Amino acid sequence: MFQLYNSLVNRTFNKILYLFGFLKNRWCLAIVDKKFKIKKIIIPPKNFFWADPFFIKYKNKNYVFFESYSYLRKKGEIACGELKNNKIVNYKIIMKKNYHLSYPFIFKYKDNFFLMPETYQKKNLKIYKSIKFPVKWKLYSTNLKNLPTVDPTIIKIKKNFWLFANHMKNNISDFNKNLYLYKLDNLKFKNLNPHLKNPIITNLNGGRSAGSIFKIGKKLIRPSQINKDNFYGYGLKLSIIKKISLNNYKEKEIKKILPTDKNISGIHHISKIDDRNYLVDVCLKYSKNN
Repeated sequence: MFQLYNSLVNRTFNKILYLFGFLKNRWCLAIVDKKFKIKKIIIPPKNFFWADPFFIKYKNKNYVFFESYSYLRKKGEIACGELKNNKIVNYKIIMKKNYHLSYPFIFKYKDNFFLMPETYQKKNLKIYKSIKFPVKWKLYSTNLKNLPTVDPTIIKIKKNFWLFANHMKNNISDFNKNLYLYKLDNLKFKNLNPHLKNPIITNLNGGRSAGSIFKIGKKLIRPSQINKDNFYGYGLKLSIIKKISLNNYKEKEIKKILPTDKNISGIHHISKIDDRNYLVDVCLKYSKNN
């Protein structure tokens, strides 16, 4: 009874906040420096939150792909904009479906751009190929059928692709802790080999991916989420990939990134811009719904 009462109170409080032009627990994009201190918070337009930013440079323009979630439609779509003067400009929705989309993992391979968004509600993994960057995409392959998958992340090492993905088998909390690793020869997934010790991580602390794997010097850095029971998206963990093969996977934690601002309750995604700046998303406890 107490939980039901508490839920009703929270919903009523949130409605009152909304009527007065405020949103509670709203994800926004932010730029941080190399010490991960916030330089600029980018507030989304009215009735939206923005999350899961992926930075990519193309023809001297700085693009950001991200999830644009509509509070009115209760659904995420994939948006893309340009990063200029610490602002997102000229943004538009570049992919929408009748199901939720998020985590627009984008990468380049053989002069082509590929987009692999999270489509867990369809219980598969879809890869799209750009036919007019950054606005037009064509379905390239459909993989991992009948397996709900979130935050799919690919890295190419030598001749092979490695796919990191989180699956749900029994409980939705599996998404936040069970990390699976696969080796594949190409993006059609014809030869998909699961790691012999899958899931390679079974922990809320670092089990779920949090953006593209990037380099610091020559070291491969895998960002992951720090989640808690009943608390999604609390913080970030950065780890060096030490070993990766079908028999072995090892990583070493080098950094935890946790909320420090009193109005920020979470941070759960990171994308490297350059050696001095990163894009993240942060959850504001309260924000003006402009």
